[in-house]
Amino acid sequence: MLLLTVLFAAKAQYFPIDTARLNSAYRAIISGERNIKTEMEFLETYPTTWLEFYMTYNYVDDKEYDIEMSQLCTEHISTLFGLSRINDTVKCKKIVDLTIGMKESGECTGVYQDYLVGYILSNEELVLDYLSKLKKGHQMEFWQFCWSTVTECSRAEAFNEIYNRMRNRFPREMEISRNAFRYFYNGINYPTLLPHKEEEYQRKFIDSNHKKIFNGYLDSQED
Repeated sequence: MLLLTVLFAAKAQYFPIDTARLNSAYRAIISGERNIKTEMEFLETYPTTWLEFYMTYNYVDDKEYDIEMSQLCTEHISTLFGLSRINDTVKCKKIVDLTIGMKESGECTGVYQDYLVGYILSNEELVLDYLSKLKKGHQMEFWQFCWSTVTECSRAEAFNEIYNRMRNRFPREMEISRNAFRYFYNGINYPTLLPHKEEEYQRKFIDSNHKKIFNGYLDSQED
């Protein structure tokens, strides 16, 4: 019922964030004006919760729907994870809080998920330290989205790498992560509220892009 309410809100062209400010900051960053001010403007305006993210970027097949935000979803995600001049802890909090409760709902969240895994691999202690301060249920919600896949993929390699490195330092957090992986990796079906997304297309997207995206993110962190 909640997702249906969100769908109706999207059809009414209601955006829960200031999209003009967000796009202005985004354009400034990609045009070369990358500094603390523009990055903070982007970070502060970017969706803070899963519902805000969904209502901002979800495509609605309606002739009156402005598809600009849906089209910019991937570019905005890349910009979010590529922010490099702001405080690491502030950025980490934004990403973790946004991820809590997120659901796999098509291409946009698939892209976000890949960037997320790459981010965790490069910032394990930072992410786990913040997660350790949250309730166990919220930690499970975070890892549930992180490890949710509809098929086997390279996500298993990422889990093993993170688990083996962090299980002694963060035993409770890694146990929660392991339980989430056990149930959600290769453990969900395709979203049922996306009639405009064909199953074959989603499978091709997952198989061809998951490893490429988060490997690309890792490579960018080494530059």
